[in-house]
Amino acid sequence: MDLSKLNPPQREAVVTLQGPLLVLAGAGSGKTRVITHRIVHLLNERPDHILARNILAVTFTNKAASEMKERLVHMAGPRAQGVLVCTFHAFGAEMLREDIHRLGWPKKFAIADMGDQLAIIRRAMREHRIDDRAFDARKVLTLISKAKNSGAAPEPKPEGIGDDYDLITHMVYPDYQLALKAQGSVDFDDLLLLPSRLLREHSDLYLKYTHRFRYLLVDEFQDTNLAQLELLKLMAGQSRNVCAVGDDDQCIYSWRGAEVRNILNFDDFFPGGKEVRLEQNYRSVQMVLDAANAVIAKNPERKAKQMWTDRKGGPKVKVVACPNDEEEARFVAHEIQKHMSLGIPADDIAVLYRTNGQAHPIEETLREKNIGYEVVGGSEFFDRREVKDVIAYFKVIVNRLDEISLMRIINVPSRGIGDVTVERLHGHSRSEGVTLWTVMRRATEFDDLPPGAGEKVREFVELIERYRAAYEQGQLATVTRKLLEEIGFRDATRAHATSATSADKKLKSVDGVLDSLERFEKREGPKASLLTYLNRLSLDNRQEDEEEVPGAKGRVTLMTIHSSKGLEYRLVFFIGMEEDLMPHGGMQGEAQNLEEERRLCYVGITRAKELLYLTRAVTRVKRGKEVPRTPSRFLEDLPAEVSEVIAMDAPRQGDPTPEEKNFFANLKERFKKPTPGAAPGGGGVPGR
Repeated sequence: MDLSKLNPPQREAVVTLQGPLLVLAGAGSGKTRVITHRIVHLLNERPDHILARNILAVTFTNKAASEMKERLVHMAGPRAQGVLVCTFHAFGAEMLREDIHRLGWPKKFAIADMGDQLAIIRRAMREHRIDDRAFDARKVLTLISKAKNSGAAPEPKPEGIGDDYDLITHMVYPDYQLALKAQGSVDFDDLLLLPSRLLREHSDLYLKYTHRFRYLLVDEFQDTNLAQLELLKLMAGQSRNVCAVGDDDQCIYSWRGAEVRNILNFDDFFPGGKEVRLEQNYRSVQMVLDAANAVIAKNPERKAKQMWTDRKGGPKVKVVACPNDEEEARFVAHEIQKHMSLGIPADDIAVLYRTNGQAHPIEETLREKNIGYEVVGGSEFFDRREVKDVIAYFKVIVNRLDEISLMRIINVPSRGIGDVTVERLHGHSRSEGVTLWTVMRRATEFDDLPPGAGEKVREFVELIERYRAAYEQGQLATVTRKLLEEIGFRDATRAHATSATSADKKLKSVDGVLDSLERFEKREGPKASLLTYLNRLSLDNRQEDEEEVPGAKGRVTLMTIHSSKGLEYRLVFFIGMEEDLMPHGGMQGEAQNLEEERRLCYVGITRAKELLYLTRAVTRVKRGKEVPRTPSRFLEDLPAEVSEVIAMDAPRQGDPTPEEKNFFANLKERFKKPTPGAAPGGGGVPGR
């Protein structure tokens, strides 16, 4: 393999094959190229007779994993098929498929989705006499997940520090775990925790996995949590051939457990390793990089890097102050229109923002101007009611112990099994100490059910048992069509829709499930089963951040900075550059994480390849009143020679705030003495 096209640090990362290696890969520095070249180099050099099956490469999304695998096969041919490229959670799921029974679960386990988890938590809260309407089950689930990812059970905090949610989480956690296990399920976090338990508690499995996977590569290492780090340390075995690739400056997911210290303290976890820094950027012009470098340099704890590029110069970063958020939206739409007329395609333009609510004024203005756009992060396909109902049928057919799904579909479509019948069946289940399904099979024996209800329950049980046998024969999509036809699912869906358009949309969603099944069968071949489909679905839904693919042809992309990570556009508008938006003031009850907000700003800036606008509003309407806004502190970090300040002329109410006075005074002072050869920073009102 020709390594001459790699720059010196890239080459060093590729040829360093033994022991721990941390590759600090700055934005746009070609990290995927380094990972793929390193794997192919491993296959070519074959130290210790390494085979493809001895290499494990871990990414953070299924999309990234499949793209990396395709690239490897293209570079190294069919022999690269043996390299296992997957997400942490998919790897954990594979381990559990083989050995979860050693921890007391059934061999055929299910992965609970968020709906299942929330239902279990609400039930546990009610059993502890906690009002599940007064306290948010989602918040409890978030706290459980955080605790699991940190490797500890939820504990109440000392008096005066914690709140009611800490205590509630501590109370319901044992019930939550017990309920999952009782129905033969694991949650998403268990896919990391249980494999670590297997490796710690079963020496034969530890030897098996560490002997097979002798070379480990982790992409986006800055996004790992403590549970993933623990699994990685166990998998590294004695050889510790771990190559971690990431960028501490792009660690922006602490709210879902990512721990920046994993990358900052890499040498503590894997002592004696080497560190390689990739600082050459292949994406952006130097002007954009200078702005990004200046902002991120202020973070106190980071691995020092200075991104540079051969693409010297470039247009200055435009810092735009608009009178209000409506004018900000009009300005952005006008500039988009202008640059599209100058030849930049719509799908090479992005508008980035910190929170989803900021998109609305932009959307309205783009619609007015007939500019096609796409908002990334709409409602998830698998969150739609009719889709959830179909999936619930699948879950009950696969696992009769899944009472949450059973309750969802027992009377969907309506089959005459009402709430009274269900409540009394539950009563018999509790009094006899058996599962609800066991009681349902004997429903005709109970005298306290409404007339005819026992027979209806028996027919439902027979329906599920019949289709369980049918699915065992394969042809998942064909069997599903028969099931939906037999229960009248389409007719019921159409009848419950509020309009013909709504009905059409709902039925298309049902067709989407069938299409998904067909694609799965085509991909998996004879291995395809309803259980493997459900588990793959759970993994896919939790691991892909967004349903839509950014950059739809002929449309401008609107998205949060979190969604933009890893993407690039010729023209980027980064809106809302104000205190409490960028940096964000912090979620209710949580302290502001200023270091992470600075990293978010860095990520947003480095999405731009050529042109970057940083816009803000001088006032915004809040609860019906115009409120003055303070410019983002990050704007003050921009060097005078890389930025051009544009203050739009517009009447404003009241005097400037002290913060604004200081901000503009500082900028004026810096622009008095432009650097030699640089155009002076200017004002000027753009053509409207």
